[in-house]
Amino acid sequence: MLSVLSRDLNEKTKKIRSRGYIPGVIYGNTLDNSIPIEVYKTDFKRFIEAGENTKPVDLNLNGDIKKCVITEVQIDSFKEGILHINFRLV
Repeated sequence: MLSVLSRDLNEKTKKIRSRGYIPGVIYGNTLDNSIPIEVYKTDFKRFIEAGENTKPVDLNLNGDIKKCVITEVQIDSFKEGILHINFRLV
């Protein structure tokens, strides 16, 4: 399970990354609007290194558990950092 936080769309992504988080979004057919989120970088890297990214993941968003799959991870190959993560609700 990954803990995620709601993200303020007015906050610049550069500032989010400087705080140690990765911006992302949860989307799906059952949602009226996509949910902007941020994931703590260290937690996400541990999750990926454990090989958990190939199966559905439970996201804990303020106590609300959402079962999702990772559909895209945008990577900055120059800085070797993760720019953005897309999660699709299942």
